[in-house]
Amino acid sequence: MRFNESFQEFPMMETERLVLRELQPDDAEDYYTYFSDQEVTRFWGYDCPKDIKTVASTFVRFRNAFKRKEMIVWGIAFKETNQICGTCILGSFVRGSMANVSYNLSAEQWNKGIMIEALGAILPFGFHQLGLHRIQAMAMPENKASIRLLEKLDFKKEGLLRAYAFGSLFTDTLIYALLAEECN
Repeated sequence: MRFNESFQEFPMMETERLVLRELQPDDAEDYYTYFSDQEVTRFWGYDCPKDIKTVASTFVRFRNAFKRKEMIVWGIAFKETNQICGTCILGSFVRGSMANVSYNLSAEQWNKGIMIEALGAILPFGFHQLGLHRIQAMAMPENKASIRLLEKLDFKKEGLLRAYAFGSLFTDTLIYALLAEECN
């Protein structure tokens, strides 16, 4: 399967503990709860959602962006409960050969290997199913946890973008990348 064909149906995936799936209206409250935590959004660069209604409209934007082949937003849900605890986003596609990856996770789930497990499924999907050549990620230098995660996933630091637009902020931003031939 290649890039265009991959957007006909939402690509659900399973790992040992998780289901990576499309966000549903029933997920809005859980998303709002964890994404309203200032610690979760500290390095995100955007404001927290105002209310659950805002979250619901965000989910509609995610769904429409998928239909336009602009991004895929996976809700990270536990197999046991189907409750979401985070998201992974693959988007900003360039000619079907490159993409950005970003992610967020409920503070309750930090340091439990959830994100490395989720990205461990999403990165091979990007390279093998979408046919991407490069996946890149950006992190603020102060975001040590995100930097450790990217390095564990074999992303290579490529440089520092000075006073780069990170959401609504202008901040120094590190750029990391993983190439298809580097992904196991």
